[in-house]
Amino acid sequence: MRLRELGFDVRSVVPEEPRLAERPFSGLPLLPYDGRRSLVGTLTGGEGRSLLLNGHVDVVSPEPLAHWTRDPWGAEIEDDRLYGRGSGDMKGGIVSMLLAVEAALSIGELPGPVVYQSVIEEECGGNGALAACLAGPLADATVIAEPTAGAIETTAPGVIWARLTFEAPCGHAQSADERPNPIDAATTAITALRGLEAELNAGPEPEFYGVASPYLLNVAALHAGDWPSTSPGIAELDVRLGFPIRMEPEQAQARLATAVREAVPDARVEFRGFRARGYDFPKDGALASLLGECHAEIHGGHPPFEAGRATTDLRWFSGEAACYGPASSGSHGTDEWVSLSSIAEVATVLALLLRRWGAESA
Repeated sequence: MRLRELGFDVRSVVPEEPRLAERPFSGLPLLPYDGRRSLVGTLTGGEGRSLLLNGHVDVVSPEPLAHWTRDPWGAEIEDDRLYGRGSGDMKGGIVSMLLAVEAALSIGELPGPVVYQSVIEEECGGNGALAACLAGPLADATVIAEPTAGAIETTAPGVIWARLTFEAPCGHAQSADERPNPIDAATTAITALRGLEAELNAGPEPEFYGVASPYLLNVAALHAGDWPSTSPGIAELDVRLGFPIRMEPEQAQARLATAVREAVPDARVEFRGFRARGYDFPKDGALASLLGECHAEIHGGHPPFEAGRATTDLRWFSGEAACYGPASSGSHGTDEWVSLSSIAEVATVLALLLRRWGAESA
């Protein structure tokens, strides 16, 4: 509604799974897309360069709720912090983008077109942003307001997800020593994957200079058994693995599958969710330079460049692109919060960028 009031042409984009599947690095969906959509708003400005602003509306689970000291859905405010799941990752950034557009338009027509994407599924594969990009339009440059605390992030590793399944005959605990245990198999696989993680991080790429262990393994979930006196018949293990920019997702999947099956030959390996390539956008290009100048005008110093250890939807874009957003803490964790003052500061910087980026022809 607010985008329409600002003059945007707004439409919904429902991801089309068959079309997404044609893209080699699209996410492997976990759920159907019925009733779930991304939003694309377009605003015609002057003849200058176009800019695309992107943010995701999906959030991760707040569990375990007992660890929170505040209501994860309460949006409680204390001092400069707004608490709640998704406040930093990344509803705060979405607010910054919208405020920036409002501020930039308050002094007249923008010198170039603007595209505003609000997307789903960034947290589990990225197909919401991919669908929005396929629907178009795109732009000469892209900014995603992920919570970078005012840093400019242009670099991230690749990421894959996998579900590993281990099976064995179940039976009474009195004979547990007579059969293999799928949980033991899962722990053996974890040890093997830790070895793969160490191999990948033994020689990190130059883009990650100064970043400790850029290619991380995360052991995310283990589901097995239902009774202390029964040895389980099945165990399912969910893992996430980061990998180098110069490695293709298929190569990372093959490395993961080989490591698991060498340790547990009868393991079943299923890839789902992320199969994201790593990326590295220019740090000395027109977008990063102008974004840095706008930041310096507000803060008195140039923002740092940082390389992330997690992927973002930035990977779907080409040309020049960067993540730049508010300060926050607790993403995917407990008592997540976003700084309200940093939302306003990021909005001010992005408003300057919107006014100045389009001032030159593409």
